[in-house]
Amino acid sequence: MGMVGQIYVRPRQNRVNGPLRDALKMANIANARPAGNTDTWSGERCNDILCSGQTPLPPANSAINNGTGKYAYNDGDGSTAYDVEYPLQMMGFDPNFHFVGMTFNPESFTDMKDKYFMLNGRSYPDTISPGTMQTQSTDGTLHSSQPLPSIINIPAGGKALLRISDLSVTELSTLASLGIPMKVIALNARLLRDEAGNNLYYNTNSITLGGGESLDVILDATGYTAGQKFYLYTPNLDHLSNDAENFGGMMTEVNICTSVNPTTKACS
Repeated sequence: MGMVGQIYVRPRQNRVNGPLRDALKMANIANARPAGNTDTWSGERCNDILCSGQTPLPPANSAINNGTGKYAYNDGDGSTAYDVEYPLQMMGFDPNFHFVGMTFNPESFTDMKDKYFMLNGRSYPDTISPGTMQTQSTDGTLHSSQPLPSIINIPAGGKALLRISDLSVTELSTLASLGIPMKVIALNARLLRDEAGNNLYYNTNSITLGGGESLDVILDATGYTAGQKFYLYTPNLDHLSNDAENFGGMMTEVNICTSVNPTTKACS
């Protein structure tokens, strides 16, 4: 329980103006290890699986970026393209553990038992409330916290990239999506692609992560109409409550919009 954040390394493919596969091929050559290294080189990429920065080339394709496309990875085929992106941090909070640590001696993490389950530090329905959360302290002043909601707005026919991470130190966390399949494209910041260049993406309606793990997921709104609403939630029923209350927990809304403001992510 502390201050955490996510770091994104943007792919150079976002700046490409032309064929994506050619750009990936040239980038791999530019990133080759120095001559004299024991690694073997095929002319397109390093054959050593430990080579850093070398992405296996996909099969020949006609994917092109005009310099404005956004991608999750240097994929070379445009398969990780998206329109909007959202970070989702799955986490839990144990008020008793926190109280003891603040007033007495810090306890061992083995004594922690989460009672509040959250996305980006909020439980439903606060997950869909826009803007920064504010609470009143004993001196009557408002204290701001948790600036980022978890509501997911997708333009009709567009794609949303979800960067999902699990920050729990006590148990596994699961998220399910009904209505819009989740396409998993990467695990722990590694594109799901084999050494032969084949994409290993897969569609699912639920994902499960342990503490410290992360997934990159694409929600494709193709075929959906503006005004439709879906839910992204945990199927673990004890994670859908705030301690003993029968509401709240790890859940948020997915809205299909006519358009989405690129800055505020507001739905219209």
